[in-house]
Amino acid sequence: MHTEYTINNRLPCPLVSKMMPLKDLSKPICALCAVAYVQEDVTMDEAVCASQDELRRLSAQILTIQENERQRIATDLHDGLGQSLTLVRLGLDECSAFLAENAFSDAEVSLQHLRVKVQNALGELRRVAMDLHPSTLDDLGIIATLSWFFREFENTCRSIKIEKHLLVEEGCIPASVKVAIFRILQEATSNIVKHAKADHIRVNLMKAGNMLHLSIEDNGQGFDPAGRGNNCRPGKGLGLVSMKERAKFSGGTYQIDSAISRGTRIYVSWSCG
Repeated sequence: MHTEYTINNRLPCPLVSKMMPLKDLSKPICALCAVAYVQEDVTMDEAVCASQDELRRLSAQILTIQENERQRIATDLHDGLGQSLTLVRLGLDECSAFLAENAFSDAEVSLQHLRVKVQNALGELRRVAMDLHPSTLDDLGIIATLSWFFREFENTCRSIKIEKHLLVEEGCIPASVKVAIFRILQEATSNIVKHAKADHIRVNLMKAGNMLHLSIEDNGQGFDPAGRGNNCRPGKGLGLVSMKERAKFSGGTYQIDSAISRGTRIYVSWSCG
C-alpha cells in the first residue's frame, strides 16, 4: 500500500473538484488516489465522447442511406413508370384523333398498342413495389420470394451466375427474420454487382440445430475490411453498415470475411430455437 499524504481541511485542486461529487469534497484525499480518481473520470469522459461520436456517425450514415433510397425510388418512378405513363398518354391522344376523324380501324389498332403500353406500365409498377416490399413475402413466404429474386437477378445480370442452396423449410424461419434475410441478400448482391467484379455468387440458407445460417460468397476482387472501416469516406461502405444493422436488429450475428483478390463472404446467423 502506498504512503498516504492527505489534504486535510482544504479543498482539492480545481480539476479534482470538478471530477468528484460534492459530498466527497470535504473528505481528506490521498494525493495518489486523487490522481487516480481524476484519471478514471477522464477515461470515462473519453469513452462517453467516443460513444457519442459513434452515434453521430451512425446517425449520419442512416440519413445518407435513407436519402440514397429515396433517390433510387424517385429515379425508378421517373425513368420507368413515368416514361410508360407518358407513352400511354400519347397513345390516348392518338386514339382520340383517329376517333375524331371516324378512322375506327386505325383507332382499334392504336388501342391494341395502348393495351401493351398499359401492361408494361403495370409491370414497372409491380417491379417498384416488389423492390420496396415484396408482396410474396406476405403471401407465399421467404423461399418463394428468394426464388423470384434469383430469377430476376439472373435475367438482369446474365454475366453473373448464382449458385443457390435453400436447405430449410419455410416453417423453420421466424417471421421476424424473413425481411432481414431478403434485404441482406438484396444489399449483398447489389454490392457485388457494383464493386466486386465477380462472375459467380454462392448463396446458402440452412438450419443446423436451433440456428439459421445465411452465407453469401463471391469470387470477386475482395477488399480489406479493416482498411475500409478505418478509411471510408462519408457515403462509402453504407451497404456493409446496412447489412450489419439489419442483422443486429433482427437478433442475428453478422460477420464479413474478405481479402484483396480473394472474394468476399458474408455470414449471418440467427437463433430460431
